[in-house]
Amino acid sequence: MRSRISKCFTRATSSYIKGNPYQTVEWTINDLLVRACEENDHKLMAAFQMFQTEFTFGEMSEKADQFGSALLAMGLQPGDAVAVWTTGPNQPEWLVMKWACARAGMKMVNINPMYTARELEYALNKVDARMLVCPRGIGPLDYEQVLKDMIPDLESKNKFNLNASNVPLLDKIVFYFNNDGPVPFAIEWDDFGESSDSSTLRKLKEVKVDPYSTANIQFTSGTTVNNCISGCEYGRDNITSESSFLNVLPLYHVFSFVAGSLVGTHMKIPSYYPAPGFSSAASILTAEDRKPSHLLGTPTMFVDMINDPLLKEHDISSLQFAIVGGAPVTPSLVRRAESELGIQMAVGYGMTENSCGTFLTPPDATEDIVCNTVGKPYPGVEAKIIDENENTLSRNEVGELVTKGYMVFQGYVKDEAKTEESDDGTLKIMGRSKDMIIRGGENIQPTEIENFLTTHPKVKDAYVIGVPSARLGEEVCAYIQLIDGETITDEEIKTFALTGLAKYKVPKYIKAANEFPMTVTGKTFPNSKMN
Repeated sequence: MRSRISKCFTRATSSYIKGNPYQTVEWTINDLLVRACEENDHKLMAAFQMFQTEFTFGEMSEKADQFGSALLAMGLQPGDAVAVWTTGPNQPEWLVMKWACARAGMKMVNINPMYTARELEYALNKVDARMLVCPRGIGPLDYEQVLKDMIPDLESKNKFNLNASNVPLLDKIVFYFNNDGPVPFAIEWDDFGESSDSSTLRKLKEVKVDPYSTANIQFTSGTTVNNCISGCEYGRDNITSESSFLNVLPLYHVFSFVAGSLVGTHMKIPSYYPAPGFSSAASILTAEDRKPSHLLGTPTMFVDMINDPLLKEHDISSLQFAIVGGAPVTPSLVRRAESELGIQMAVGYGMTENSCGTFLTPPDATEDIVCNTVGKPYPGVEAKIIDENENTLSRNEVGELVTKGYMVFQGYVKDEAKTEESDDGTLKIMGRSKDMIIRGGENIQPTEIENFLTTHPKVKDAYVIGVPSARLGEEVCAYIQLIDGETITDEEIKTFALTGLAKYKVPKYIKAANEFPMTVTGKTFPNSKMN
């Protein structure tokens, strides 16, 4: 009797938690679009407001055929990696490439638009990319120049066989959004699409895609389909066939890729994309014009919309729900959404390695649950909190979150050791056990910044941390230890950082440090002089 009571008590107090039962399906990403077209081919799928471009589900399926067969015409094969490097990247071409790759059984690789030549070269080689699709340039982003920085003799290359020594598997570059005329080293978007013909289309129809094969690399896998479907089951009380999404997230993020684009396709509902990159003004104007029911965004985006003076002049009352994640959500933001906009907010937690979401506050959650937790696990998700020795902790204890289920990704590309490491995070967000900085929804690894800063000839060592930011959640702060006798300004460090790091990784704050005390686990917080 004592043993039975002890076991019951252990189960009641353990941090282990499990979502509702979920039966996985063996569908590919392409299957979602095919199923959506069966009875909804004439229904609006996506509208890109700034580009005045729309697609029905049927029209997108036709584009998937055209560009999927064009990929085969260009010599690529099922299983090859196609890198898409776009601004925002909420542009029509991105969505076309997503479904074209899914239909052709190729891996779509999402490349951050802020990457420098060094970062781009690393990413392309990491995934063995055969093709890169991007704009020639848009706004302040000059993709052509970054490519020339990466491949100095690019202008002399054959556009059908680049043969660059530092990115040896990259065969072709496709430019779209090109207002300045063709260039010798890149294939034009229209020419790319027109390379499709009846023979390659027949070949495309013969492609059989394994539902367990890798479909997307986020720098996720077939598990994204089940994450999409289980998420829909979890939120079925407030996402219906009459719903529509205002998606202000960048499509290259897994949150937008799965919870936005894939969920919208599975539910057969439209998604509205206000602008290539986030704009609070464009988001407000699109909400008034299109009258969506749901907003998908990060806390920073939502804060910007609430604080935009334009909001007072426009009606966004069609918005009833907001699904927010990607960074910690403050209780005050949840309350402002409810009191000022009448929007019920759901707060989620997830990670790229889990194909998107794992926890979400339910539609009927109390204010306390929404303000102070990330809710309950998705159907099919198991989770618990462990200590540093992997012992399961009791409830209300702080530790490391580990998850189990269909949604766990296939692994890090060419990095078995890192794949074996455990997840990070907490159910009630008390802090993170690892050093990841989350700035406005962007995940930033301090080690990458430290390693690059220490290549500066005057820098002896660097230590990077995240510091609180009211708008972005966190900002990057770098403590710099200089070589004896050297001096350097903050602006010199920031300018140097821009030569090898995407802009969002460049430290906002620079502090001088005398030394970095070392422990058996690495650096500790530095003895510093505050500038």
